[in-house]
Amino acid sequence: MRLPVHGRQIAAVAAAAAIFTAAPAADALAAPAEQPEYWKAATYYSDDWVVNFWNSESVHMEEELAQIRADGFNSIILAVPWKEFQPMNGPGQLGYEEYAYEKLNRVFETAQRQGLWVFLRVGYTWDYGGGSMTSSRHEALLYDENMRQAWLAYVESLYQASSVHSNFAGGFLTWEDFWNFLQNTGNGRYGQQSLQLAEAIGYQDFLRENYTLEELEQQFGLSASSFGEIGLPDSEDPMFYTFYQFYDQVLNRILEESQEVFPGLSMEVRLDMDPVPSADGGLVGASHGATYECGSAAYTAAMYSVSMGREAADGDMTAAEALTAMAANLASVLAQNGGKPLFLEQFLYYDDTPEYSYNPKLLPGERTAFLKGASPLLTAMTGGYGVWTYRDYRNNSVFNSQFGLETAGWTFSGGAAVQEEDGNKRAYLPAGGQISQDLGTRSRQGRSGDRTLEFLAEGEGAAVTVSFGSQTYSVTVDGLETVTLSFPQEGDLLTISSDSPVTVDNVCFYNLETEGLLYHADGSEGELIQAVRELNESLP
Repeated sequence: MRLPVHGRQIAAVAAAAAIFTAAPAADALAAPAEQPEYWKAATYYSDDWVVNFWNSESVHMEEELAQIRADGFNSIILAVPWKEFQPMNGPGQLGYEEYAYEKLNRVFETAQRQGLWVFLRVGYTWDYGGGSMTSSRHEALLYDENMRQAWLAYVESLYQASSVHSNFAGGFLTWEDFWNFLQNTGNGRYGQQSLQLAEAIGYQDFLRENYTLEELEQQFGLSASSFGEIGLPDSEDPMFYTFYQFYDQVLNRILEESQEVFPGLSMEVRLDMDPVPSADGGLVGASHGATYECGSAAYTAAMYSVSMGREAADGDMTAAEALTAMAANLASVLAQNGGKPLFLEQFLYYDDTPEYSYNPKLLPGERTAFLKGASPLLTAMTGGYGVWTYRDYRNNSVFNSQFGLETAGWTFSGGAAVQEEDGNKRAYLPAGGQISQDLGTRSRQGRSGDRTLEFLAEGEGAAVTVSFGSQTYSVTVDGLETVTLSFPQEGDLLTISSDSPVTVDNVCFYNLETEGLLYHADGSEGELIQAVRELNESLP
């Protein structure tokens, strides 16, 4: 089953993005092979992670992409954040980050040299653009026309910058990146704004078009004399079922409008049924099948986890149990999406996300057997799959942690400067030199507990002082070494100084490491990499 590659027709170049769309010289890059019969993709974020990939240096990109190709993948997926590519420079003032588009072109060109195609996950929610992580833009898309126009300009700029590359495979949105408004509604966050927002986002109009007041009372126990009295429901209200219906319509609208400036754009759809209280005190499941056709896209993208459709009480599962459930779940999607091919761009055979630790998992001894058994199912029922955690990553809260953007995000003092050697940039601290960064709320992301600081340092008996919050350390650096420190208290300002010359690079401050069982954070092989290589070899 072949997924049609994205058409490469190029619309009129958007003025705002024109400076980022320079095509590579025709003789500089080899054309990729013919479109693969089956997509085998790895999400690529180099040696950092998706949230700060775009401001990291990635000096080993060529080797990293060569390894992805050697492992049997024929494509990569890039999570492309909105805010970092298109920052707001002031009220109503849009800008475009040149460094982000330059790196996008660099990835395309390097991937092409390695024979890899490139998919874009468009509109990734999380990044450090503007100094903090926020989902407010995605929320405002529902009621702010200026934000809607900004979104469409961003989506078009990505299409223009990418479609000049012959290894451009297309892109997709994801329900995950637009789920925040729904979650906040369910949590009752909007309070007194509930009524106003219900009108502004079109929820009241949706109810008028699809229900009578009598039907709302009979089916959901709502008592209202007019639609104008209906605010946003919380998740414990049977009316939240109608809000799921409304939100599916919102996602379809965002996708269809985005497809006008990014032809062929698909969407990762939500396969889970969401439980909602019913008026009689029971539970009903809200399906999102209304989104499965993905507008004019040639395929349906989806995240698939082995835990899908299983309750925590069911317990961990064997490979046979997981494969039986997978066949049934995928068949259900194919029955509702108009017969379009499936692209499981997040195929989660293993997931250690703390928030979902309660989900059933494959029994440890069953993982390899599951991957082997998945091959015929993937071949028969999908046009491609992708892995999310190709390399274990840490939730690094440092912006520009490898100094690829010179001093951006940092405060340099006492003669400290950025040096470059063999294409690698690093911070140089003379005697009395200091660098610091205000991590703000970023350092509080992840799980509770100690935070670990790790960085490369090189000096000759240099006394390096490191402080964060109320904790201060002094370490001696003699030669090239990795400094690792633990900080039990919260804080904001991270400071590194030295009493004699020293260089600092690859600053990572984290409290969570995500595992995918393919490659460890240091690049060494994990438990399942050989099984994934064999899976890739067995697929078309």
